[in-house]
Amino acid sequence: MRSILVLRGGALGDFLLTLPLLRSLRRRWPESRIEVVGNALAAALAVDAGCIDACHSQHESRWLGLFLTELPPTLRAWLSAFDLVINAWPDTDGQIRRHFPARPGQQFIAVPQIREDHGTAWSQLLEPILKELGPGRSDDRRWQLLDISRQSKLEARRRLAGLLPATTESPVALHPGSGSTRKTAPLNEWLELSRRLAPRPVLFVLGEAEASLLPALRSAAPAPAHLLQEWPLPLLAGALSICGGYVGHDTGVSHLAAAVGLRCVLLFGPTDPSVWAPPGDHVEILRPRTDRVTLPLDEVIARIQSWDTQSRGGAP
Repeated sequence: MRSILVLRGGALGDFLLTLPLLRSLRRRWPESRIEVVGNALAAALAVDAGCIDACHSQHESRWLGLFLTELPPTLRAWLSAFDLVINAWPDTDGQIRRHFPARPGQQFIAVPQIREDHGTAWSQLLEPILKELGPGRSDDRRWQLLDISRQSKLEARRRLAGLLPATTESPVALHPGSGSTRKTAPLNEWLELSRRLAPRPVLFVLGEAEASLLPALRSAAPAPAHLLQEWPLPLLAGALSICGGYVGHDTGVSHLAAAVGLRCVLLFGPTDPSVWAPPGDHVEILRPRTDRVTLPLDEVIARIQSWDTQSRGGAP
């Protein structure tokens, strides 16, 4: 197997749930060239970790050809160069499937759409591939943490050194935003959490979706709070990996915090955490007792204090 293409769209969290699949391909064929059509910003993490070799943005117009009756000649020629094509894009009516194999000898695998009550999302993505490819000596069905390159870690530490005060306490990362107001606790609750954590340094992680929160955070956050605004994802992963804990919503950034091994408290609202939550004993899920997502301050602070106690006691 010389070259592999994976079609996988979606946001940051969707991509991170695909990492076990990509790792499995890399272990089975370590010398193959693996490319992804998907979220280019998120895929930079997989390139940084060595899971894939390149990513092509899911927003490029050329992919519209996959939904035509006949593939454009240039797209067919490009797709034909791959020995294995894996499609995890929605394809309920088979518009994509009908174009494959694009040449004799090419293998094509379609991944069923993730469904509720069928296990974790990441295993639903991985298991059909292992079944189709057959048993391999390198198969591993365990969730593994994201590898971060040494360069990304060093650059993240350099940036944080210029941002954080000199202290022996590791910062707590807070991600107050979300792509949906139905999944988001009020900002004033996040500000109160940062005040109650003082004087411990707090890092507010902000992406493009949280731009509207910036003025309020700058004016209302306590002095020990600092902003990480739209950092490149490999550097954000490096910064999160040296924090002492993380609190966030059901978001891609929360998946990233969990993927680097950070102890997390995650607030889940309407989505099912048994399917969509990041896996691992280091991830704790809190769900509201009402339709409104809130931040249970006393409980969250107790969890953070328990992490500190476990760390002093030598727990991982």
